[in-house]
Amino acid sequence: MEKIKFITDTACDIPLSTAFAQGVEEAPLTVTVLGKTYREGYDISPQEFYQLCAKSKELPVSAGVNYTEYHTRIVKAWEEGYTAVCIVCINARGSVSYTAACHARDDFFEEHPEARDSLRIELVDSRTYSIAYGIPVMKAARMAKDGKSLDEILSFFDDWFDRVEIYFCPLTFEYVKRSGRVSRTIAFVGDALGIRPVIHIIEGKTAADAKVRGNSKITEAMEKIAASRMLPAGDYGILVGTPRELAEDLERRLTRYTGHPPAVVESAGPCITINGGPQLVAFCCLNRVPRGEYGITGQLYRAAGTVAGAAAKTAAAAAETVAGTAAKTAAAAAKAGEELLKNVADKLGRQQTGPEEK
Repeated sequence: MEKIKFITDTACDIPLSTAFAQGVEEAPLTVTVLGKTYREGYDISPQEFYQLCAKSKELPVSAGVNYTEYHTRIVKAWEEGYTAVCIVCINARGSVSYTAACHARDDFFEEHPEARDSLRIELVDSRTYSIAYGIPVMKAARMAKDGKSLDEILSFFDDWFDRVEIYFCPLTFEYVKRSGRVSRTIAFVGDALGIRPVIHIIEGKTAADAKVRGNSKITEAMEKIAASRMLPAGDYGILVGTPRELAEDLERRLTRYTGHPPAVVESAGPCITINGGPQLVAFCCLNRVPRGEYGITGQLYRAAGTVAGAAAKTAAAAAETVAGTAAKTAAAAAKAGEELLKNVADKLGRQQTGPEEK
């Protein structure tokens, strides 16, 4: 049986203790606030970060996982006798973490060429954020303990990331304004009118799905979105900053709709808070219908397959044409040969019978 080490990053918003219990490693992203840099999850908790954000006049900043964090964990896994390492990263288009993981993998094999036949390293770009990739990583670790192969787990990831969606609502425009995602004018008007946007994140892209007046309408709007898109039997999770009461109401609504509780209810970590603010509530779920065989990656595979298929058909047609031409040429040559032999036989026959007739 394969011995698989799963590595993700702290932006998955799964507590370190929960990940450790499943045997999952979390490489830290870093956040800088009030002039000091912290390792997310290791040096600062979400609640401590919320408090610092309230004191900071400048927008905190985050940085992706350092290359060394991945490299060190890969070396450790190899030394501990793991046969495979699976690294699941935050959306590659929103962080350098995936690139750092790629460099760490390549450098490891360059430094340890003898490991190429004994250690398999797979990198997965989740194309999403927060618990939307934290939940499946924890589930994958349980699958591995139950004897599932890495290939089976990678297929599970393909389907999950091809369906998963995030819906979040910031209770204030302050952070989306400071991060430059909306203009100051829109933020001012939105806050003045009490507008609360429900925004989705799908394949790393964001757009508003609903706008409501006041906090009391937020969970109702989210429930309607879930009823229109969510796969009821699938796992889902809830993420929250400071508005715990809204999260509890959302949990009741989604539990009633799906018939089962969320897989997790977690606090929004610093990296998510920087973009949405501490006053945030969100949920992630699986869509009833996949976006494609394997999302963006699958689209590339299908495009390559289409080109390869067309090339194969062209080659087959060309071969058939060449074969047909060759066959016709051979038939014509055979016929010509038969005619030649017949003529020669006729001449020989005439030569043989000629003297006897004289």
